[in-house]
Amino acid sequence: MSAQTLEITGGDVIEVQLTSETVVIDTHDGRRLRAEPGHITNRMRLFVRLTDGKEKKYDFEETELGVRETQRVAIVRGRLKRDPDWMNLVLYNLSSDERDTFEGNLRRYLGRKPFFGPLWKAAGLALVVALIFYLISHFAYHRGHVGAGFLGAMFGFLTYPVFWWLSRTWDRVTEKMRYKAAYTRFLADADQRAKAFATTPAAA
Repeated sequence: MSAQTLEITGGDVIEVQLTSETVVIDTHDGRRLRAEPGHITNRMRLFVRLTDGKEKKYDFEETELGVRETQRVAIVRGRLKRDPDWMNLVLYNLSSDERDTFEGNLRRYLGRKPFFGPLWKAAGLALVVALIFYLISHFAYHRGHVGAGFLGAMFGFLTYPVFWWLSRTWDRVTEKMRYKAAYTRFLADADQRAKAFATTPAAA
């Protein structure tokens, strides 16, 4: 992938640290500063001896996967082209044959936006409609350039909101379909590659 970098590592857990943090947001209420009810963030830090002998730590937020010392894990991380930070995508507990996916990060990593958004699609389609009505008005009904241009512009203007709504709906539907297909392919590939760390050393 040209826009992303993918990393898969694995090894044996040598230490597990579990922590929780309450995040409180201060907001202004008139002239007074008050604290909004906070939420608790659960974190898990794993110290892993990788299959190449090196030791490395990994931090995970809000994972429901249970991991203990001596168990073998595989970690799938991704990084976007313009973002230096790694994102946790999938965590495997190979000893218990379980995994946890980080859905928000997967959506960022796998998500694709159309090259032309709804506004550009609608503008292009409206322009085509305006041109068609201009040609019909000018050559079929022998209107002048000004009259034909006005008629074409009117129809283009009237159809633009319809094309914008249709384009937006189309993008939403197809984006969900594309993401679901990419998600399924990605997890199938990650599952297969993670198995390599279950019993024998392998390079990421």
